Amino acid sequence: MTRQRYDQLRTGRTPWLGGLGIALVSATLLAGSAGAHTSYLKPNFFSLSRAEMVTLESAFTEAFSNPEVAVVSQDWHFYFPDGSRGEYDNIAGLKQVTVLEQELPQEGTYRFSTGERLGRKGRMYEMPDGQLKPVFNEKREELPKPAGASLVTTQTATVADVYVTKGAPSSQVLQTAVGRLRIEPVTHPSEIYLDVGFSFRLTFDGADMTGQEMTLSRDGGAYADDKGERHFKTNSAGVTTLNFTKPGMYLLMTRHRAAAPAGAETDIRSYTTSLTFEVMP
Repeated sequence: MTRQRYDQLRTGRTPWLGGLGIALVSATLLAGSAGAHTSYLKPNFFSLSRAEMVTLESAFTEAFSNPEVAVVSQDWHFYFPDGSRGEYDNIAGLKQVTVLEQELPQEGTYRFSTGERLGRKGRMYEMPDGQLKPVFNEKREELPKPAGASLVTTQTATVADVYVTKGAPSSQVLQTAVGRLRIEPVTHPSEIYLDVGFSFRLTFDGADMTGQEMTLSRDGGAYADDKGERHFKTNSAGVTTLNFTKPGMYLLMTRHRAAAPAGAETDIRSYTTSLTFEVMP
């Protein structure tokens, strides 16, 4: 990998995204949970006994886990089992997938993350009821401004996470925080079984999000009668529990649009957060 390509991966400035980057921004801002590209992190192993390294892939996809567009991030990082932050040993960027390698010197649970990835900026028309409408059509021709609409600037912010355990599970990394929109495990991610399920909290800026729409996708669902995709809302009590009928690898994701934080270069951010995990028999 050239130094130029390495710098592009570290900073998120990559020339090949071009129009597709714009399409991803528009899809994320306008679409619901289904039908838009979602970023994910997928390890070659979720639990290891004696291995010294893990390899992960990261991509945007509409059909988990078939990579379509490589994830580039300004903040690739992970957390050791003791809670300290680390940088990946190797990052190799391709057009459809980014491959990451990391040695595992400590026993316990690691949290691997894309960090909060800020996408391309754009402009949208905001209607009086808060709905967003595009400024440009598919041919990049500017559309007339709807009556009563105001022009706002937008940007996407995506986070993809996965937990990997070497030896016995540990809980220190479950306390780490990445981004504003967070899937916080209550059940340890390395101890999710069919007969137990997976409990988690969804928070935004630290506050529970109740009644929030989410999507759960199972890897390989396209090859089964049960496609493995479910849409649901978070529990009003704060903790939501998912039950499963099949073991396998799953992707849990949600999107939330909110005012950008103070000092941001845009008015609105569309947040997407995903968590990849394994359900064992």
